Amino acid sequence: MQLQAQGISLVEFNESIRTWRCIIYAVAFVTDKPGVVEVRAETRDTYRSYLKNHPDHPDITVHHAGPTLGDDGESITGLVVVLEAPSLAEARSFLADSPYAKAGVFAECEVREWDWLTGRPA
Repeated sequence: MQLQAQGISLVEFNESIRTWRCIIYAVAFVTDKPGVVEVRAETRDTYRSYLKNHPDHPDITVHHAGPTLGDDGESITGLVVVLEAPSLAEARSFLADSPYAKAGVFAECEVREWDWLTGRPA
């Protein structure tokens, strides 16, 4: 059973263990450091695997992720990640533990709670 609270957060009731947990949607806006093209390329496969399989963050679900592009439409300038998490702190921890963050690719990583209005999973 899921309940929507003010269009922002979801509350999920797990009937098998009779507990409640809050779920938020969050979006991460990441800007790469200059000169990390090679490091990003070397880390890409590990990062992609991390998005799908992250046992240290079992309550995180990644819905969308992909690179942002420069004005030339080809050079990668950062990335955007849409996820659900129990809290902003856990969403930030997930990004900080990512292979890209650990490899020093991120110049900035801003994570905000997001009110997902259209196309949201049921």
